[in-house]
Amino acid sequence: MMTLDINKQKMYYANQIGRVPIYEEYTDKEGNTYPLDTGETKIGYSEPVEFLGNLSMSGGESEAVEFGLDLSQYSAIVVLPKNYINVTETSLIWTDTEPQKDVGGNVDGDSADYRIVKISKSLNFDKLVLQKVVK
Repeated sequence: MMTLDINKQKMYYANQIGRVPIYEEYTDKEGNTYPLDTGETKIGYSEPVEFLGNLSMSGGESEAVEFGLDLSQYSAIVVLPKNYINVTETSLIWTDTEPQKDVGGNVDGDSADYRIVKISKSLNFDKLVLQKVVK
């Protein structure tokens, strides 16, 4: 399966890197705002990396099954050349929005448009099966 450059769009991906601290915005008496560590942690992600890929939305019959997933379990598919990017099934994808950072300067995983639920590799290309992130 080949993808034409005209069909590719700019996207970003970020890989899971472990746990990072959660920060809240703190305002002192003078009105200055600072990040304040809450002592809690959340799953952290690497700096988003820009790439070009062919995004297609899922469609078809409700009984259709691709990669062992029915249509209710995924929202879109990205087709890429073989080993074009280094992602896993815990990575996030931004297609319609720009990646955002939280108060502490960490990548905000909730700002992602999709998460990867399955990676299907073939001889010449990779398919990333995506599920929409509920915001």
